[in-house]
Amino acid sequence: SAVAQSICETPSCSDLTSFRPFARQTKTMVSASADNETNNNEVEMAGEEVPPAAPAAAEPSSERVRLPMQLSRLPADRLLKVHQALQELQEAGLSEVPDLSQLSKVVKKKTASADNSRLPEEEHTSSYMAMTLWSWTPKRWFENIKGQGKAAGAKSEDVVGNEGNDGDQLPPLDEAKLQANFERKLTVFENFNTRKEAEGRPCDKVDIEAFKTWFAAMKESDAQLRAFCTMDSSAKQEGDGVGVLFDKLPVAGGPRVLPKVNVSGFKEGGGVSMGEGGGAKANPAPSIITIQLGNEGCSAATEIWKRYCSEHQLDGSCRPKDGEFYGTSNPLFASSTTGRYIPRAILASYDSSDVDAVSEAGLFNPTCLFSGSRDGKQSFYDGQGDSSFIEEIQECLRRQKEEADYVEGYMFVHNGTQDAVMNGVASKLMQELSGQKANTFSFTGVADSTGDVSEEDAKVGFLLHEGLMEYTDIVSFYDRKSLKKMASGKVNGLGISSPDDVTLNGLLARLLSGITGPMRFNRVVSASTGMRSASMQAIATNLCSYPRIKYMLPSLGGLTAKGMEDFAVGKPGQEKGADACQHALKRGYLCNGFGEHNSEKIIAYSMFCRGVELSSAVSRVADLKTCRDYQFVDWCPTGFSIYCFKDQKATEPEVAVLENNCGVGTYVNRCMDAVEQFRAQLEESGIESGAVSEACENLSALGKDYQEVACETADDCYDEEEEY
Repeated sequence: SAVAQSICETPSCSDLTSFRPFARQTKTMVSASADNETNNNEVEMAGEEVPPAAPAAAEPSSERVRLPMQLSRLPADRLLKVHQALQELQEAGLSEVPDLSQLSKVVKKKTASADNSRLPEEEHTSSYMAMTLWSWTPKRWFENIKGQGKAAGAKSEDVVGNEGNDGDQLPPLDEAKLQANFERKLTVFENFNTRKEAEGRPCDKVDIEAFKTWFAAMKESDAQLRAFCTMDSSAKQEGDGVGVLFDKLPVAGGPRVLPKVNVSGFKEGGGVSMGEGGGAKANPAPSIITIQLGNEGCSAATEIWKRYCSEHQLDGSCRPKDGEFYGTSNPLFASSTTGRYIPRAILASYDSSDVDAVSEAGLFNPTCLFSGSRDGKQSFYDGQGDSSFIEEIQECLRRQKEEADYVEGYMFVHNGTQDAVMNGVASKLMQELSGQKANTFSFTGVADSTGDVSEEDAKVGFLLHEGLMEYTDIVSFYDRKSLKKMASGKVNGLGISSPDDVTLNGLLARLLSGITGPMRFNRVVSASTGMRSASMQAIATNLCSYPRIKYMLPSLGGLTAKGMEDFAVGKPGQEKGADACQHALKRGYLCNGFGEHNSEKIIAYSMFCRGVELSSAVSRVADLKTCRDYQFVDWCPTGFSIYCFKDQKATEPEVAVLENNCGVGTYVNRCMDAVEQFRAQLEESGIESGAVSEACENLSALGKDYQEVACETADDCYDEEEEY
């Protein structure tokens, strides 16, 4: 086809009968295009006609053969195609063509026939399309082209083809012949085995059962291959099916009223569903990851999470007692595929006994418990440089974040006075998490601040400088002496004369439970009870009206000693929650020694009430604001925030308060004095002298910030020209 097309495109070449001399001459003329131009001009000027070439059988003439005038007018590229076409005809054994135009028609007719496998290359719009089309047999290809006669938008219909059209089918398998050959082989093998048995060589026998298994497997493989290679030609489709989009749909009968929609979380009777079975929520509650470090963080973990489980009606293995989770699980728990709720908590310590004691409780994921190797580590910077231990904790944090829909923040529980190395680990983790869009709360244990300055105060002071001051949003201080005082008190206390560590950890668990309560129950309690969304961002915004003034004094209310239930003083019929709010606001502090609370100025309050009427909480806040014994700063953009709700599962009112008080400045100055006094011990532990001096400067600046916030607006307590 290509040969005929190239020759037929040559103008007026139908009189050529023998083209062997011209094949040689075209090759010569292509290589010397300048001579061709000269010869063409001479022929045109003379007006001579080129005589026909000598027959192929004759010897070539010694005279020079001239290129026909019709070919000499062609450019070099087309002349090269003519040369290639003539060579192909010579190789095919064809030296003379009586009628070139008739040959072209015959070749085109042959090309268009259905049983020829060559098609014009111009119809292949891409190389991939050409490969795809050539993978079909030509017969099927042309049939498919003919079947695409309908216009775009026509409905898709099955076109039944000829049942006898098996051009694309594989040759059928003769089952009878195959089975006969198989049985014949079996007979041969049986005779062979009998002969070997008679010769006393049973080891040479053929395993007939293995042969049968092989034969069945081969038949199955053949059937699969035929299914892959055979194209079903019984039915084809016409049209692209777009027309169905314009069909008229049947009109549904009945009244044109929208169906009733059951709101997720509410029962049809109007009651509130207290579980998570009300359907999928489009906006899941944010999650909080708790990081508990050191001896105190791990020892308090068991009591903290046992209290969480009891409030959510979970048993000892963190499974729902009543078949469903009470409250919202997302903030603190991750649900497993077996129906168990796993705490979102990470526990780490350098003492393996702390981690072993926690693992025996069976509440936590074993992959979230880490025990570090001390190996001579003694200083704060040794903990910051323990990269392997910190990387393990960070990897666990990454897995925790992947399991949560949205992580709102992180909550640290640790003691800043126990272990300087663990303080370094805590500071490094806070620094790594500070770059994320999440809040960081820290519940930090401190030393008793009512006595003389101690080395424990220096440890907390350096932790303030390195981690808490820069990388946290809220820091709540507590001390063990204040916890013991509340546990032994008979008024707003437990009345235990000698409380143990379990009791003290239970009070710390009560504080964390109260602060996280609105986050865990706000979606299952009706708003009519006074519920207010208490996210970590909302709490930080209300309490931290100034960027660096973010250190809180926590307090508790609603504790009742055993045997003191009937001695609560109040008006007849007064709700017990009112007394709990009053105790939390005035005498429930968990961190004493920060100055006299009624003499230091108050910046902001956040009160978290469970099982308390909103009116009772508001009335007690109004009493505090009008009481002359308590003073507030002259100006603050925030103030009191109350998160109050009635929980039907709460047997006693529980109140937790976070107070931003200027008395913290007294403790900051105490820490600065401790760092300066114990400078030698800090330097011996590996802290550089420059770092100690920098810590003293930062603590001194923070103490001045508290003084400026507390001073009267009219007083000139600071120089206005001084640049802050």
